[in-house]
Amino acid sequence: MRLDTSRTPVAGADAGTPAGAGGWLAALEQLFTIPAEYREEVVSREGALEMLRCGDGVLDALVAAGLPCGGPPGAELFDRYDLFNLALASGSGASVPERSIEFALRWMNGEEDSWFQPLEWRFSVELACPRPEGCGDDPRWRLATPRPEDFDGAVLMLETSPADAGRGPEWITAGGATGLGVRGRLRTRGRPGTLRSPVIRDIVEDFMAAGRTWARMPEALQCEDERVLAHGVAPCISASLHLERLLRAAGFESVTRRGWILGMLDLAHAWVEVVDEDGVRKPIDPIFVLLSGYARAPHPRFAEACLGSRLNRLLATGLPAGSLLAYHSCGGDEHVPVRRTVIRRAAGPSGPAGAVPTS
Repeated sequence: MRLDTSRTPVAGADAGTPAGAGGWLAALEQLFTIPAEYREEVVSREGALEMLRCGDGVLDALVAAGLPCGGPPGAELFDRYDLFNLALASGSGASVPERSIEFALRWMNGEEDSWFQPLEWRFSVELACPRPEGCGDDPRWRLATPRPEDFDGAVLMLETSPADAGRGPEWITAGGATGLGVRGRLRTRGRPGTLRSPVIRDIVEDFMAAGRTWARMPEALQCEDERVLAHGVAPCISASLHLERLLRAAGFESVTRRGWILGMLDLAHAWVEVVDEDGVRKPIDPIFVLLSGYARAPHPRFAEACLGSRLNRLLATGLPAGSLLAYHSCGGDEHVPVRRTVIRRAAGPSGPAGAVPTS
């Protein structure tokens, strides 16, 4: 599948177009489809209908209009990123991605203090081998070490399975065919901040003014940031790598950071940090600004807070944007491990516990 965003022409809403298909077909015209070398067409037609909630007739119209898929008619296979991005742009209000992301982003509607107050979380991450036949020889595991202390938080408790897993500043490591499990409790905290340098603000504002939209895609593709951004989409890794280069070229000390968004559907995240003219290192997170467009009623000052403030929903690691958060090797090969993550708000300084969406 080609990377360019040109699309097969889509027919208008004529007598042969199913009712309700208009928004879906308009979204397809603008869809950034995952290129061939990164596509994984593994979602069945039934799975696609469950995700999109658009009905058989609309799905048939989308396929006829050029929605990429494999398999025979009636038993098509789709790429999960294509489906997610299509649903998010459809405006249907009924798809699983639309409803889930609106629910997950409801905290962006809150008052400013709620973005910075201490929050406590219980979490567990389990890594397993993706091979159907199980691990090969010499299995090894790595999970990025959570570092809430880098954002004024703290790890309150951390346990691993196996119990003797190594714990370093960047990685939690283990061997053995039983996988790696990590669970614990941590506190996050935010800190308001403002970008003071006019040069930094101009760089960020120019990036935001380009009119790009957020999209999900494989992390390896995101690392090809210039290739991706040229087509009007801005996932977090691509945006971070691009801004880091611009800020460094302008003479500012800048690094990218990998971590998680607590309470979001896709927990893995990346952002850029820059040393401002006042000597303070400040996060810049344009993707949070783009995501706020999917919230029902984001606070009018939320976008500004994403540019210079530390937010209590970010959990940092010591890794740069291009790094995966988990690795696995066995049988002489590297694999992306199957990862199950559960995060829930715990009772703490901010009040009673409450469940949040998980990946």
